[in-house]
Amino acid sequence: MKYDEEKQDMDLSTNWLITYSDMITIVLCFFIIFFTMTSKEMSVLSEIKDVLSTEVSTLTSENEKLKGEKASLAAKLFDLKNIETDVNTSEEDFITFLRENNLFSQVKIVQNEKGLLIRFKDSVLFNSGKADLSEAGYNVLNQIGDKLKTIDNDIVVEGFTDNVPIHTKEFPSNWELSVSRAIQVVKFFTEDKAVDEKRISVSGFGERNSIDSNDTSEGRANNRRIEITILN
Repeated sequence: MKYDEEKQDMDLSTNWLITYSDMITIVLCFFIIFFTMTSKEMSVLSEIKDVLSTEVSTLTSENEKLKGEKASLAAKLFDLKNIETDVNTSEEDFITFLRENNLFSQVKIVQNEKGLLIRFKDSVLFNSGKADLSEAGYNVLNQIGDKLKTIDNDIVVEGFTDNVPIHTKEFPSNWELSVSRAIQVVKFFTEDKAVDEKRISVSGFGERNSIDSNDTSEGRANNRRIEITILN
């Protein structure tokens, strides 16, 4: 009897070991599973990091290439490595022509997301309310046309007006005037300078897409313009 009691007491005193052992096993299993999942997640994160790094590197390279293309167009056509500074001191023939004929302030060369833009105030190319090229317009476009033949880039010619209404038999609205002027520029390039017409597109926006206020005469003069964009 005494032996049985001692055995029973011993069994009771060791019961906790079984429970403890089960708990340790469960905890161990948990950490094994956690470690496995963490390893997989780290692997996935590593893959994501590699993909993102590749994408960033590609975008950076493309951006640098785009900058180079923009810069090369300005350099190729007008010998301008830096448009913002070089244009003021350039002795390139076209820019010299503008400066000597007091047209320098009316023509602007800028870089944008599309390519190289040459912006003319309408008075450089046309007489007021007309769509026939003026003598000065022929002279200016003649030089531009010679340069356009040296490259293969596509070209976009766009016409714009101010918001002052026009109601003539030839031009019932600003829209017709802007389109006609842009078309005259394109016809000069294709017919007189033999620029491939497949490279050129034309648009007229009338008074839309203004770049200045129409509340002042100076602003309206800036809005009346022809823009030639040489696409990247």
